[in-house]
Order: sequence, then structure tokens, then C-alpha cells
Amino acid sequence: MSESLSPSRVLCFLGGPALLLLALALPLFGPLESRFGFGILFWMVWWWITCIVDIKLTCLVPIFVACVYSYMPLGKVLEAYVHREAVLIFGATAITCAWVRWGFARRLALNFLMRVNGSVRAQTAGWFLLCGATSFVVGNTTVAAMFAPVAVASLMYAGFHSNEQRWHSKAASNILIAVAWGASVGGMATPLGGGQSVVTYGLLNKYLGYDIYFIDWTLRMIPLSLLIMAGVAIIMYFMRTDMERFSGSKEFYRQELEKLGPMTYEEKISFYGFALAILLAVCQPLYAPYTKGPQWAWLKPTQMFCIIPLLLLFWPSRQVKGESILSGKTMKEYFPITILFMWPASVALSKILGATGAGAVFGQWLAPFMGGSDTLSIVAWSLVPNILSQVTSDTAAAGVMVPLAIEAMSNWRGLPFGAVPWVWITGSAISWSYAVASATGAQGIAAGYGANLRTMFVWGLIAAFISVLLTVLYFWVTVVILGLDFYIMPPA
Repeated sequence: MSESLSPSRVLCFLGGPALLLLALALPLFGPLESRFGFGILFWMVWWWITCIVDIKLTCLVPIFVACVYSYMPLGKVLEAYVHREAVLIFGATAITCAWVRWGFARRLALNFLMRVNGSVRAQTAGWFLLCGATSFVVGNTTVAAMFAPVAVASLMYAGFHSNEQRWHSKAASNILIAVAWGASVGGMATPLGGGQSVVTYGLLNKYLGYDIYFIDWTLRMIPLSLLIMAGVAIIMYFMRTDMERFSGSKEFYRQELEKLGPMTYEEKISFYGFALAILLAVCQPLYAPYTKGPQWAWLKPTQMFCIIPLLLLFWPSRQVKGESILSGKTMKEYFPITILFMWPASVALSKILGATGAGAVFGQWLAPFMGGSDTLSIVAWSLVPNILSQVTSDTAAAGVMVPLAIEAMSNWRGLPFGAVPWVWITGSAISWSYAVASATGAQGIAAGYGANLRTMFVWGLIAAFISVLLTVLYFWVTVVILGLDFYIMPPA
């Protein structure tokens, strides 16, 4: 029997719907509608963990179930996939596709690595920090797609030409893991950092009833992101390696930079377009009071990250006649199509859990742990979301856990928006998903280039534990000890 039809694969495939049927049979999961919510969640988690089907097909499970049994009207299920803020990531990803097409992503990485010595440990930490900083404003899958090929090219120059060679080399595998973890670690620093931040941003805006400024988000998340980056960088520096230095890698970077020559017109336009969108988003509080009304709607970050890629689609290249700076061919080649499924699906899953009442049931289960003390609550809302993000994906975990945090903690301390600090805590903890290849697109890309998945899992659990511990300590000090309104109260 072929591998595709082997009994083990058939059992894994059937395990998803079997979990749905099991949830429907157990009163533990509440009324029938709630059981459907849990069953769909279990089914999707199982298929995400086992990777038995394409991740994009898993995202369609709620629609398939609705076609078989109308646990919700099919139209409502389809509407659940609509996600306004997703255009932020789609637009940012589209622009960075132009970075890859014209070589700016490669130039950025090589210039950085020229300033890092040939030590394996220093290179590992350097790749992590470079990708971590970039992931502040670019989604994790895109960051990995930008920098993993450059990392592989440098490893090939050092003698690691095949996936098998990189898998069996601790040093080479650590470099690829550094790219993946760096691409993930900055995900909450801005609303552009990844699917989980986009989902969290949208849910927080809906909860508050207005859109918060990017700068308000960033000021709250940057300190924690830098703290986590420092902690994980130390772990990466001391990961086991089988060699201390790469041969000739610095010379490789110099040679590759020389091949690129001066920065091209296309590189400049694609970079300046991205920088303009970021600048307008960060400076929004300065001009927002003077740009009210529908005629100024185009200045909002969501709209700008739609307008700029559209302009680049019609902006002619000087280097290649007949091609624009951002083209359909470039998008087809470099745009990670999975994000078009994952983010809407995570939002749909969160809406379905709420609409079916599964979220309320889950909140009742967590209530005993949340009512004891604020410290215990911080531990719970840091640990549980992180565990879920390790076995599903950070985006899906945000879609599940952030609504639960809002529902369960909305009356915390009797505050009108008592769940605000718990959104920061939950959203942050979700971003530290390093152990499993399916947790983020970045890990999947690194695995495709030969990263050792056993190393990723073992050290990923260690890195996740340290990250969760630092998250608990950070919010214990800022929320419990200092009682900072900066985190407790809604952004102005």
C-alpha cells in the first residue's frame, strides 16, 4: 500500500472527524451548539498537529461541517472568515515580496551579517536578532521567506550543500532555527508583526469600540519584546554546536554584496513605500486630529497598506522593461499563500467558538484558576495560550484565546474594560511558539531547508518556558506590583 493510503495515515485523517463526534457525545462540553464549537476546534487542532492534510484545507473545516449539519447558518459561517485588519499583513507582505524580487531583502541581511564575526554562536545570535527586529513590522512567514534563502546560501558557502547535511549539523541547523525563531519573536511588537498580532489588534479594537493607534500598541509591546529577544538570544548563543567557526562565511557576505552593486531604483522605491506606510502608522496620533472625515480615510494604516502595494503594481521598473516594481509574477512566486487561509480561518474559529457558546463553557472551566489571585491569573493566561500556540499555530491560538480572555476577565476589578491587561498578556504569550514546525510559517520554512526538528522541539520548549516565565514576571511587576494604568487602562 502506498504511503498516501497507509493505515496510519487513514487513521490520522479520520481522527479529526472522530474528535468532533466524541465532543458531540460528551455532556462535559455543554449544550449541543457548544459541543460543535469544541468538536470543530479539536478537529482542526488534530489536523494541524499531524499535518495529515494541507493546512489550507484544515482552515475550511468549519465550512464543511456547516454543510453537513447546520450548527450555524452557512452564511454566518462564511461571514466569520471576513477580517478587516488582515489587509495590514497582506499589504506589508506584498511590499516585501518586491524586496525579495529586487534584492533589497538580500542586501539588508548581508549588510547586517558583514558586521557579525564568523563564530557559529555569534552568527546564530546575529541571525536571530536580525530576523527578530525585522519581524516587528513584517509577518513571521514573510521574514523567514526573506532571510532563510540568504542563510542557506551562506551555509552552502561554508560546505553545507544539502538538507541532509544541514539536518545532521548542529551548527547549520541552529542557524536555520535562529531564522525561524527570530521571525516569530517580534510578532507582538507592532500590529504588523504577524497573524497573531493582527487578530489580537482586531479583537481589542472591537472590544474597546474604537481603533487604537499603532504607537499606543508598540509602546506597550516593545519593552516585553526586547526582553524576550534578549532571553532567547542568550539561549541560542549557548545551544549545543558541533563546530565553533564557519569557514569563509564573512568573505562570502562581502562577495555577495559586491555582486549586488549599488542600491537599485526598484529597491529604493519598494523600501521607501514600506517606510512611508510605517511612518504614517507610527505618526498617526500627530495628524489624526486634523484629518477627520471620510475624505481622509485613506491616511489610516489599514488603507495605506492597501494603497501602496496597488501603486507599486503600476509603478514601472527601470531595470526590466515591461515589468512593474510589484507584479503578479512576483506575488505568485514570493507571497506565502497560506496566510490567505490562516488568518481568516483563525478569526472564523474564534467567532464560531463565541457564537456556539464554547467560549463561555471554556471560560467557566478557567474561572476557578482566574479567581484566586492576579498572580495565578497571569500564570494561567500566559501558560495556556502558549501551550495552544505550540500545538496549533500562533494565529489560531490568538483567535481562540484572546476572545476567551476578553469574556472571562471583562469585569476584572470592576473596571469598564477590565480585560485590557489580559489581552496584552494573552496576546504576548501566544507569540512565543518555537517548538513545533506547524506553529508558524517561519518554522515550516526552516524545516523545509533542513532545520533539525528534534533540536527545534527540545530547545524550543526551553525557549518557550523562558519566554513565558519572563512574560509572567514582566506583567506581575507592571500590573500587580506597580499597578500601571499604562497596561491596565485602555489606550487613549
